[in-house]
Amino acid sequence: MQMSTKFSYLNKSMFVSSPLDCFRRDSPSLVRIDTAYGRGSSASWLFSVLQGMFVFLSVTEDRFSKEQIYNLACNISANYKTLKLAEILLFVSRFESGKYGKFYGDASYALTVTEAMNTFMEERSGYYADIERERAEKKIAESKKGVITFEEYKRMKKEKGEEISETLSEMFGDSK
Repeated sequence: MQMSTKFSYLNKSMFVSSPLDCFRRDSPSLVRIDTAYGRGSSASWLFSVLQGMFVFLSVTEDRFSKEQIYNLACNISANYKTLKLAEILLFVSRFESGKYGKFYGDASYALTVTEAMNTFMEERSGYYADIERERAEKKIAESKKGVITFEEYKRMKKEKGEEISETLSEMFGDSK
């Protein structure tokens, strides 16, 4: 599946069923898109996603023009370049569901979206902290495989009839 199809606005539901998996997923970041496809490519992709979002939210072009949507896409692309496409689709889905508030009257739609993006970035930091904690716990668990306690060691030595020291200081010498 092509990147533009896989990460299209219409496929955002694929990325929202498990937010933690969304953050774990290997998905290109905005900066990677610009590196691979040329400067401005991520803003173009964002434009199509944001345009879909504004249509969904019934924001008409006379209230927020395509130029304004494109400027918002450029702003997000420049200021949140480490965001992965899957994360942006999760953000859009949450935004559309009202998680970050709603539009009011003549409020600045761009500011409403970027304020919501800041909230999302705080949530994102929490998810990445959870992922890092999970990795550290897994690494510790892996390092403990095959490890036995001193009591288990003494029992094994006794079963073999071998002489053992009763304390760690007897085995390794007193460190005093």
